[in-house]
Amino acid sequence: MYKWFQRFRWIFMTASFLFFVFGLQIFGRWIHNIDLPVFACPANSDQIVHCACFYLSHLDKLFLRSSVIELAVYFSTLFLFIVIFGRTFCGFICPMGYMQDIAYKIKEILHIDGISRKEKLMEVLKVAKYLIVLVFLGMTFFGFNFCRICPAVITSPMFAGFNHAITVGYLLAILMFVLSFFMRRFWCNICPLGYLVGIFHKISFFKIKKDCQACTSCGACYEACPMRIKSIYTEKSKKDVTTSECIFCGECVKSCPENNALAISFCNKKFYISSREDFMRLKRERKKKRG
Repeated sequence: MYKWFQRFRWIFMTASFLFFVFGLQIFGRWIHNIDLPVFACPANSDQIVHCACFYLSHLDKLFLRSSVIELAVYFSTLFLFIVIFGRTFCGFICPMGYMQDIAYKIKEILHIDGISRKEKLMEVLKVAKYLIVLVFLGMTFFGFNFCRICPAVITSPMFAGFNHAITVGYLLAILMFVLSFFMRRFWCNICPLGYLVGIFHKISFFKIKKDCQACTSCGACYEACPMRIKSIYTEKSKKDVTTSECIFCGECVKSCPENNALAISFCNKKFYISSREDFMRLKRERKKKRG
């Protein structure tokens, strides 16, 4: 089961990357001006939809230059996307997340040691995340341009061949990719847009479900999680263990050695469920690769 899930995720991420970075070149403008909470930076002239993040950080452009209909389309598509998908867009759609996964995959192929994700480091990143969120919201309400320091504003135009003025974002983008090479999904741990979408996880259709009776508290899910979500294995009673940090990459389910202990569900229907058989098969495959 883990193979089809991960293959689907990589295929979907690749398709999303092409769609959001080279959309206009491939499809034209037939669905142009749709607003989604995804990384589709307006600095890229070839992106096919608008990024909600841009308008949330440029309220003057959103409210002063938009008609009532445009505002209704913006907020309705944003709300529906958040309710239906939540932070699955981080694990399946976001081109920034895709490029981070590519960087980390290269590290694994080269057999280079990564950064040890100790609890103290994750606490520092959590503080950094809240500070970046405050900076994002503060710059938004006081009229400053967050795009000047956002690493994402450089990445998409760079791949699309669109020249962009050098800003602090360039240096942060380089730093982000270097750190993502050594630590999986580094930017996702501090991304302000991902966090703001994640706080609505209670109403999202996608959930991480847990059978606490089947869980042995081995901690395998915690070790595998790129976001280092500890509550997934420490929870002893709740069935819903979804948090605002979860990007639904499926690594926790994949690494769980107990049948039905963890699962990803959509509208309360489980479709990716932990399996001892899958776990043992994966263990044998990894052992075989190591020789």
